[in-house]
Amino acid sequence: MPSYDENGNSEYSSLMARGRDAERTWQICWTASGLVGSVVFSWAIAARNSALMLPVILTVAYGFYSMIHGRRQTRLIAGYLEEFFEKSSSGPQWFTRLGHLKTVPGFTSTGDWLVTCLADVVAALAVVFAWIYVGGGTRGAVMAGIATGFGVAFIFHSITETASLRRNDYSTMWRQAIAPPAETTRRLSRVPARS
Repeated sequence: MPSYDENGNSEYSSLMARGRDAERTWQICWTASGLVGSVVFSWAIAARNSALMLPVILTVAYGFYSMIHGRRQTRLIAGYLEEFFEKSSSGPQWFTRLGHLKTVPGFTSTGDWLVTCLADVVAALAVVFAWIYVGGGTRGAVMAGIATGFGVAFIFHSITETASLRRNDYSTMWRQAIAPPAETTRRLSRVPARS
């Protein structure tokens, strides 16, 4: 029968493998959407058609959301491992030490904002070209308006999602998730009686 340490090591190893798989998946999805978006963007420019800018925005949005989902999964796993496995100094300390390394002056990482800015620039360019090529189709102004709506919504949502991803501390979330429920008393306010 395996001991607690063997089960813990097995769980740590499987979670690390799951984190690597999640990271690899979002990187493949992000790269594929970038390539497909670039091809569709070049077709749309060559056709001088504002309607073809909408698939560019949707392709970039798909890649961005698969990326943000993968990063969230990876950070949830990292927070879990940091909270439950890396508390003792005798075990592995990768995520704990990586968190300390991020506070050291001179440490640079490309981070989440670079990916968000790349996606937002492509979406903004698609909106601009949609308005430039308004006359290229039968309903150019309508399609440019739809592309603008999707583009602005995506840009706004990508910025808020990235800010949310950067703001969250996932190890603290796990700590709060295992805290037992505490009973609180509710204060009732008295409403004066009408006379």
